[in-house]
Amino acid sequence: MVKLSVQQLEHSDYLEFICSGDSVPGDWEELVEVVLQECQRTGKSAVLVDGLNVSTPMDNMTRYRVGLLVAEKFGPSYKIAALTPREHINFFWETVAHNRGAKVKTASDRDTLVTWLREAE
Repeated sequence: MVKLSVQQLEHSDYLEFICSGDSVPGDWEELVEVVLQECQRTGKSAVLVDGLNVSTPMDNMTRYRVGLLVAEKFGPSYKIAALTPREHINFFWETVAHNRGAKVKTASDRDTLVTWLREAE
């Protein structure tokens, strides 16, 4: 098992977090905190989390907790996009977060997500 690794990139209009390796539930909760701190530090309100190279998909309990946490921490003031392999997408975390007022989107196509992040509200 290779511990989850996260690389951060700062684009002109959004932050990107590239994740790879194996994850455990706590990794995702820690990442939410890091993302929030970086958004506050940089003043950016759009985030892309690239999980294409994460070898283990989140279980549904983790998806639920992450959806709750994202909604609580980010609310409607931020846009959070998750780039995920098509076979790992079930929209559960997105539904949980969205139902609590967060602006989130999951897809397996990077261009779709970056376009969404850049759309004016």
